[in-house]
Amino acid sequence: MGEFDAWCARGRTAVRNGRFADAETAYRAAVSAAPGSLKARLELSVVLRRRRKPAEAEAVLTEALALDSGSSAAFFELGVALFEQAKFAEAVRAFGDAARLRPDYARAHLNVGLALERQGQYGEAEAAFREALRLRPNDPVALANLGTVLRRQRRTADAETVYREALGSTADPAIGHAELGRVLFEQRRYAEAATAFRAAILLHPQDARSHVRLGLALERQGKLSEAVTAYRQASRFRPMDARIHERIGAALKKRSRYAEAAEALRHAMSLAPTNAHVHYQFGVVLERQGRFEEAVAAFRETIRHQPDHIPAHVTLATTLRRLGRWTEEAAVYADAIGLRPDDADLHAERGLALGILGDYAQAVEALRLAVALRPEDSELHYELGVALGRHGKHAEAEAALREAIRLQPRSVKARANLALGLGRQGRHAEAEAAYREALILRPEHPALRRGLGVSLYWQGRYDEAEAAFADAILLKPDYIRVHCDLGEMLAEQRRFGEAEAAYHRALALDPAHVTAHAALAGLLLVQGRLAEAERHCREALRHDPALARAHFTLWEVLERQGKYADLEEAALGVLALRPDHADAQARLARARALRGRAARPA
Repeated sequence: MGEFDAWCARGRTAVRNGRFADAETAYRAAVSAAPGSLKARLELSVVLRRRRKPAEAEAVLTEALALDSGSSAAFFELGVALFEQAKFAEAVRAFGDAARLRPDYARAHLNVGLALERQGQYGEAEAAFREALRLRPNDPVALANLGTVLRRQRRTADAETVYREALGSTADPAIGHAELGRVLFEQRRYAEAATAFRAAILLHPQDARSHVRLGLALERQGKLSEAVTAYRQASRFRPMDARIHERIGAALKKRSRYAEAAEALRHAMSLAPTNAHVHYQFGVVLERQGRFEEAVAAFRETIRHQPDHIPAHVTLATTLRRLGRWTEEAAVYADAIGLRPDDADLHAERGLALGILGDYAQAVEALRLAVALRPEDSELHYELGVALGRHGKHAEAEAALREAIRLQPRSVKARANLALGLGRQGRHAEAEAAYREALILRPEHPALRRGLGVSLYWQGRYDEAEAAFADAILLKPDYIRVHCDLGEMLAEQRRFGEAEAAYHRALALDPAHVTAHAALAGLLLVQGRLAEAERHCREALRHDPALARAHFTLWEVLERQGKYADLEEAALGVLALRPDHADAQARLARARALRGRAARPA
């Protein structure tokens, strides 16, 4: 045996034993011994690829083709080396040259298709796969990849046909069933997809992917219990796959089995601690359990791992709102806007948070930005109108609300707030008209009936106002605010008995209602029923110590009863809350003066 043959033999033996470094040494020696040997260079290129040296393999094959440019095998191996370096366009040319030199080279046509597919050239890849199948009709790789490129072209029906044909010819029918299941799933034929995945599982019971896909098909059919079982089966074969545990948690969440879902998601987080989506799902589960502080921590962890995770920002903000942490909520929305400045919803939600904080100027600014981004959204114009009204800019609020109504003529709340704003501007006749228009849409809306009554009251049309209040009470007998409105109007007409009855009805509904107690105290004072008035004042102040109306009435009642010590004490109570309260200071001085006068001998 010559030197060249000896080195080649050593190389073959080393390859058989998996000693690729030794094989590389042997084939390089063979090439040195016979520089013109194409076969030695081909064998060396294969070994180099085994050793993950595709660039060196490319160089060796380029040299080989310089020796023999008519070698289809050399072009084929060059294509493989280029493919492994992700040089897909060059790989297409090399595989194409191999097929040109040997037109019946099915694997060359197949690899042309694979390289084209990697470049997103699905139509050309389809043609290459079909040519490979013409040459080798039962090639399972060509069948599977033809189906894939058809799916990528959204030709799922054609892909289904390919996979069904493959079932009878492929060497591994389990793969055929699994691929058929995928294409049926993409066509939303979930029951048929589940059947195909079950067929694949019967043939390959330990194929975790088929179990996962079965679970997804069952989920889409609403069969969550069966889906969880499928995912649990998948986890038996791939226990370290965090994605499977995440799917278990997500399915359990849909079944409202939050404790089990949290356990599954914790396990997923232990396997993939930096997976932002798992932390997000965990936060959602905690939020559903009412564990808001823990949910906040989970959402913040999501954002730490993936700062641009917008759903985490939004859910964190809504959870903070639940906790009454509106400043933090507004800040989270501001962060989200920094990531997505053209999102009208983010601007709107920030505006609402600022409005809750009473920062109406900033709320208006945020809502104006939202409206600019989505000018045809009636709801955004409505929210802007509400914020402007609370900011005291009633004319601008009116314009915003009228625009909301133009965009959505059936918006009762926009019409109601327009009427309210008109009333605040003293335009009571226009407010009445606006309430009546809203009542055409919702004739049985008690708040609209009350608003109509208020607008009529301010126009001095007491009988009509009383009728409107009565309608509101008929629609909603426990509408305390209307009972109080009615009491106030009746008292103004000096119908004291009826007014007192209205306030008592309010207190029967809510014995702690401070407005009803304070108003009734004022009514009793006018009638000279001082002891009763004092009792209702003190009851109002017990529930709301800062209620100014009740303090003023109490001072008057105590003075008229000659209870100067109590009057002094009452004035001091207000001064303890507000030392600069001028009326309380004056009343204190008067109480002390009256006490001194009462103490002098006649």
